Amino acid sequence: MTISERLATLSEEVRTTFHPDFIFLVHPDLVQHFPARQWQKEQFLEALASRLGPDYTLDVWEEKVIAISENKEIIAILPKYPSLHAFESE
Repeated sequence: MTISERLATLSEEVRTTFHPDFIFLVHPDLVQHFPARQWQKEQFLEALASRLGPDYTLDVWEEKVIAISENKEIIAILPKYPSLHAFESE
């Protein structure tokens, strides 16, 4: 299953909770979220490295930046950023 296919299986209930003040972690069998209120880019980078490991890939899904762990098990969704440009230019 591709990353897009995995994310497409998220329930509407989960999708309606996406908010810029949170990071969402999508595991194969679990979705978690944690606060990221008023975070700057460096704080997001630290959180991603802590939760996904140092080697992850950034991409965009439905106008949200996502970070994909190297083993593709965990996907982080960052609703605050609609594009890679928005993330990289902060």
